[in-house]
Parts: sequence; structure tokens; C-alpha cells
Amino acid sequence: MRPALTLFAVLVLMGPAQAAPSTEDQWLAGLTDRVVADLTAGRPLVVEVHVPLCESTIIACGNKKLGDGDNPETNLYWATTPGFGEWFARRGSGWKRMLKQTAADTGDADVLAVHVYRRTLATPAAWKKRGAPAKLELDIVVHGWRGKAIDRALAAYAADVSGSTPRTIKLDDGTTLAAGGAAQIVAWVGHNRLMDLESFQWPTPATMTKGAIAIACHTAAYMEEDVPAATRVPLLMTRDFLFANAAPLEATVLAFASGGTYAKIRLDAATAYAGVQKREVRQVYGAFTNPADKRWKKR
Repeated sequence: MRPALTLFAVLVLMGPAQAAPSTEDQWLAGLTDRVVADLTAGRPLVVEVHVPLCESTIIACGNKKLGDGDNPETNLYWATTPGFGEWFARRGSGWKRMLKQTAADTGDADVLAVHVYRRTLATPAAWKKRGAPAKLELDIVVHGWRGKAIDRALAAYAADVSGSTPRTIKLDDGTTLAAGGAAQIVAWVGHNRLMDLESFQWPTPATMTKGAIAIACHTAAYMEEDVPAATRVPLLMTRDFLFANAAPLEATVLAFASGGTYAKIRLDAATAYAGVQKREVRQVYGAFTNPADKRWKKR
């Protein structure tokens, strides 16, 4: 159950007095424009998520089973309650699983699982006024990567958040879904591989606008300078060490799909994370960042 808004949350959402739209606000408006146009044309809102499994030869994962990057069935990022193999399938989640592939089905030795979840939501009133239908379809496509294939996973994330080439996913009902670079939102959830690399060359942003999410330890420090752009809209990054999991990812996506501001997206992500970690929101709020954060380096 979602907790009631605390005074802390109310003050966060109120924010400072309204000012002229910032560059980042214009970016968010551009992403909204793209999504509204897609929904009006009958296309769903698609979120592509890259999850490299926790790998004990790369980072500490808790124990041998949690750090077995070859086994989604026991892995920290997949098999725990807020892991990607469990969270969206939990009782009362509101999601319907449309695809469940194992390593034998994916066609890629480094992709150990592909799950797709679907949810129907009421379209924000402001979007309906612009022609979007009363209900929107939201699809989350999760690629679970072998832990030692984290570099391939990072390359795929970078390409998807920067490009526009679709990855076609065939669902269990026989229909197909355009994901990958065709998704309107692309996310990374797992270990921050950039912390291990001397450098990383990000692709040039594409002309098609996408939302970018990176839930791992200290992603803003490694991405804030290079990733944000008019067509790579920074919905959520982080400024602390944390347990990467599905709860703040889900909250971020649902906040955006409700027509939420950067402030709402950030607060909802922190609230969801606090819930699974059994912490107060104010204790974890600073770990999450986006252009609503006063620490954000504005353009």
C-alpha cells in the first residue's frame, strides 16, 4: 500500500516558486510530446530495462547464490522480493506478464531472461486534451543479462538510450512489441559499471526523444555530464550507494505516465525505495536525483 503523503513529501512537491521553464523542463516537455503523439497514433508507452545480474567476481552481492551471475533463480537483482523476476509478478501489482523467456529462449547466450509486463492506466487529463486516448498501454521489457556480460549490457543500454533502431519482441499471445531503441524510456538497473572503467564513449544522441533512467550506485557522477540531452531526458539518476532494484524503477515509470513532474518522479522513486528498504523517505531521498534536485548541474 502506498503511504500517505507526509509533510516532507508535500514540501518537496510544492517546490520553489514557479519560474520560467528551464532547459531541462523543455526536455521533459519534449519527451511528453513524443509519448502523446505515440499514444494518439495507437502505440503503447514502452520501457526498455537492462539488468546485468549481480556478479560476485565484480562486486560484493551478499553471498555465493546472490552473486551467481549465471543464475537468475537465485540472483540478488532477480530473485529477491524487489528483484526483476519477482517484483512485477507480486500479488496485486497491477501488471500482467506478457512474456517469460529463459536462457534457452532468448537466442543470446548472454541474455538469461526476458520478461515483459503490461499495465493499462488512465491517461493524464492534459494528455487527453491533446488527443491521446482515455487509457494508455504501458509495457515494461526487462532484459536480464549474464553478470559477466555487463559490458555488453552497458553497450546495449547506451545504444538503446541513444538510438532509434527497434528490437522486436514476440509476446506469448503471438503479437509483437517494438522495444530496445524504439522504446520511449530506457533504463539501467544494477551495478554501475562506469565505476570500473577508465572511460566510456557514449553514442551521439539520436533525433528521437527518449527518457533515461540509471539506478545504480552514484550514476549521476558518471553520467550527468555526458548523457542528458534534449533527446536523452534524465528522468532519474542517483547520488549515493544503494541496492539497485525494481521498486524505484516502477515508481519512476508510473510517475511519468501519470504526467508527473521531475519532482514527483524523484519523490515517488525515493518513496518506493524506502518502502522496500524499510527506511524513512527523508533518509533515502538524497540518493535520487534529476533536474528537480538543486544539486543538478543545469544547462
